[in-house]
Amino acid sequence: MRMNFACGVAFAALMIPGAALAQSTGTVEAEEGSEIVVTGARGPATVDGIQIPDSPKARAVLTQELIERRAPGQTILDTINLIPGVSFTNSDAYGSSGGQIRIRGFDGNRIALTFDGIPLNDSGNYAIYSNQQLDPELIEQVNVNFGSADVDSPTAAASGGTVNYRSLVPTDEMGAIGVYSHGTNRMNRAFGLLNLGTLTSFGTKAWVSASTQKYDQFRGPGTIYKQQYNGKIYQPIGGGNDFISVAAHYNQNRSYFYSNPTYANIRTRLAALNSSLPNNTTGTSASAANPYTLDLNNRDFDYVFDDTSSTYRYDYTCDLQSNPGGAGSQTDRNSCNNVYATAFNPSNTGNVRINSRFDLTEKLLFTFDGAYSWTRANGGGSTLLAETDASATSANGAYTQQYAQTSGRLGAGTAAGVDLNGDGDLRDFVRVYFPSNTRTQRFTAIAGLRYQIDRDNLIRVAYTWDRARHRQTGEASLLTDAGRPQSPFSALDGEGKSPILDAAGNVFQKRNRLSYAILHQLSAEYRGGFFENMFKVTLGVRAPFFRRNLNNFCYTIAGQSNDAYCTSQTAAQVAAFDAANTSVTLGAPYRNRIKTYNRLLPSAGFTYNFTPAISMFGSYSKGLSLPRTDNLYGFDDVSISPVAAVKPESTDSFDLGLRYTNRLIQAQIGGWYIGFKNRIISSTVLLEGGGTLSVDRNVGSVKSHGVDASVAIKPLQWFSIYGFGSYTIARLQDDATDPLSGRVLAPTAGKFVVETPKWQYGGRAQIDFNPISIGIQAKHTGDRWISDINDLKSAGYTLVDLDARLGLGGVGLERTFLQLNVSNLLKERYFGNLSTVTNAFPFVVGTTTTAAAGPRVTFGAPRTFIGSIHFEF
Repeated sequence: MRMNFACGVAFAALMIPGAALAQSTGTVEAEEGSEIVVTGARGPATVDGIQIPDSPKARAVLTQELIERRAPGQTILDTINLIPGVSFTNSDAYGSSGGQIRIRGFDGNRIALTFDGIPLNDSGNYAIYSNQQLDPELIEQVNVNFGSADVDSPTAAASGGTVNYRSLVPTDEMGAIGVYSHGTNRMNRAFGLLNLGTLTSFGTKAWVSASTQKYDQFRGPGTIYKQQYNGKIYQPIGGGNDFISVAAHYNQNRSYFYSNPTYANIRTRLAALNSSLPNNTTGTSASAANPYTLDLNNRDFDYVFDDTSSTYRYDYTCDLQSNPGGAGSQTDRNSCNNVYATAFNPSNTGNVRINSRFDLTEKLLFTFDGAYSWTRANGGGSTLLAETDASATSANGAYTQQYAQTSGRLGAGTAAGVDLNGDGDLRDFVRVYFPSNTRTQRFTAIAGLRYQIDRDNLIRVAYTWDRARHRQTGEASLLTDAGRPQSPFSALDGEGKSPILDAAGNVFQKRNRLSYAILHQLSAEYRGGFFENMFKVTLGVRAPFFRRNLNNFCYTIAGQSNDAYCTSQTAAQVAAFDAANTSVTLGAPYRNRIKTYNRLLPSAGFTYNFTPAISMFGSYSKGLSLPRTDNLYGFDDVSISPVAAVKPESTDSFDLGLRYTNRLIQAQIGGWYIGFKNRIISSTVLLEGGGTLSVDRNVGSVKSHGVDASVAIKPLQWFSIYGFGSYTIARLQDDATDPLSGRVLAPTAGKFVVETPKWQYGGRAQIDFNPISIGIQAKHTGDRWISDINDLKSAGYTLVDLDARLGLGGVGLERTFLQLNVSNLLKERYFGNLSTVTNAFPFVVGTTTTAAAGPRVTFGAPRTFIGSIHFEF
């Protein structure tokens, strides 16, 4: 059905070293002998898209052969959920609403994600945004390194490993692919790829693609819209393997958040049902010594899921009381504070990428990868502003600003306030759109030299440079009468519609800062083969030099990294406010505050082939994850300094295992251990309208170990089966302390790391009887802790997915097929994404009784059907 296209890609990959692996071109070239992965009959063995490379590192690979079986448009991070040790929870069945990933207990902020060798993690908080990834039809393959990074990886956060994927190479012949999909919740998606073939006598070839997707949320109001455009030009050089490739990518998301209940909401709802479950009894008095498992039966889950009140769902419409205003006082305190339109997540992202390879001599090879990438995004949110400064901090409970103190800010020290709704008085409380805007421009370059000493030995050196300009603001703007934003990015740079201006004429905002995240890295690696290549070794070292240049144009609020005290007041007026309010400590604006982090990161590994099919592998690598750039703004190191500065995290990762690989079987089992020092955790508090506050702190060491295993077998040409499993133990070794005072905040010593399932297992089976092909896969994700002190956890769940194809060759359409995907086939009720907290129930530290936190949980997507027709010409 896709034979011509697949073979074309396979042939291109075989002829062009570096065309298949997702790391930098230099790393691909160093691994050329054993790890070229293609979607065709030649190349390393795969079992229906599953491959285990002959690598010293614990690594797994999935190729387009399997990727294309998943639901069209699905994020690639959902596809790798079939790899042992990986836990990904999708916000919905289609992948455009985001999700959360963990690998061996490490969250997405500690996992490096690369695309054609360039970094995709946010440069401010190192987060991975799963809904912004390349269309799956364009991904040749994806590979996962567990607990390690390649020596030339441009990353500040890879203590948990790396996920790498690479776009496909243009074909020599002209061709086209079109896919249209329709699914549950009015999902419609169209994808088109045009391979332009060979365009010049020099062998230039290219492809272009476009896609669009739109669907309703499966619960509550809100529509998810996504469009994406891609292109790639490939130019071979000379008659050898040299080439230059230039590619471009643009992605636009317009999505709304799902309304997620807190644990307290669920307990209250079930009390109304008079449930026999302990949610209404012992569920209120659990503790770390007597933890509670959130495990609802089908009746209770559906009762909570089906609640249409504003406690559990966003409102579709609202009536802004302050607009148009009038005589007397109007207030939006209970108006439009739960409307879906401000629970908004717009993003525009794009990049231009260069990959290249040049043989300088018979033994000396030069590679260069470079990229320019950009981002514009925010997470929505609204807040309430008092028109008069006196009301903004009134002691009678009228309203206290939740994002940051507001006394004097609207009046700017020159007036009593501002008439926001234009009704001629200062008596109103006006709800406004108040997102946290981020714009990033990033340059990346990786240059490498590889010298082939002889047939069995090579050395390579590389220089990596990465510079991200991270601009973060938080402009407020007026909402429409129905409580909707007038511009997705508010009054960004004062250019949006209806900005909120203070009495001095400046845009009212909650943050205004500029960061530069800069990396200079030198690296070297040796690869050698001994005893006729039966024994292979790698020795490497990374020497990264990180620099953070921080500029805060607002006053720092102690411990608050997301928000600041932005004002047009004079320094004397701010100082008077600071002195009069003992609950807040402010630090003056600053420029060019520098933070540097340097570390030597060695790595080593080996493989020993007992037979061509059986081998042993082992590796050691030292990893590093820096404090998140965003959270460095919780202090200023002058008037606000932590007792102990947040230190970079470091890991020592060990793997040892066995492999059995041939054309029929791909099997691997391995044990691993990771020593994790200076682990950073953040307390995250959900604010009105969707905003959050977070504070970083080190909680000492984490010790984790486990076993990962997988086996893929194709005993018959028409049948394959794959099974995998992982066992993970990850425990904190120390208590959490307050970085401002040094006191113990929470007894986390000995507790299991949140969101990390101890057990994961599953498998996939596929049968192919032309013109019919059917695949079914299942995965069980075990219990996951929601709180750092382990007083609340979410029960495990099992998801089953189905994919089926019908080829239309019998009616003359040789390369056209119909495809059906069903996710959550058995309609499992479960909670997916978890909003983790320090504690879910009160506990005592010293003489202080802590308050219970309100963790939120996300409903897992129900059963979803997607039908597609795939044309190819």
